[in-house]
Amino acid sequence: MFTLTEEEKKLLKDLAKKTLFEAVIHNRRFSLDPSNIPTKLLNHLGAFVTLKKNGKLRGCIGQFEPDIPLYEVIIEMTISASRYDTRFEPVKPEELDTITIEISVLTPRVRVNSIDDVIIPKHGIYITYNGKSGTYLPQVATDMNWSKEEFVWSCCVEKAGIDPQHCKDAELWVYEAIVF
Repeated sequence: MFTLTEEEKKLLKDLAKKTLFEAVIHNRRFSLDPSNIPTKLLNHLGAFVTLKKNGKLRGCIGQFEPDIPLYEVIIEMTISASRYDTRFEPVKPEELDTITIEISVLTPRVRVNSIDDVIIPKHGIYITYNGKSGTYLPQVATDMNWSKEEFVWSCCVEKAGIDPQHCKDAELWVYEAIVF
């Protein structure tokens, strides 16, 4: 099982913060020397970067199964969450002091046969049907105080935009996340 040390988590958090400031203030991609990156952070793992302003969602973008190392995923997702989450305007320099960053490093997705296989708060979910898809990170169910039925239904209907009558026919996948 993949784990991260506190030092590796701190490195990724610092990387996300430097990336956020570089993107918002200088409109540039943060770059660093990859020879200084711990080997574990060179693994190709998915991740989500969540930005919150005063505790409220300000941007969240992620990627499953990337073809780039984890540290690069963190850079890319931080830029995307701050500039390209279509639910929000791009982050402005004057907001930076009020923004917190949460990182969720993902395990590979596993297809499950039933909602009974979803374990809250352990699993995040990914649902797909007829070209539509949606995902919720594991912490969404606990943050919203949802049952597994509410968690899956909301992801299917509200997030993925799948007609409620087709939710039972949708493919359901689970994954775990190291959240920090």
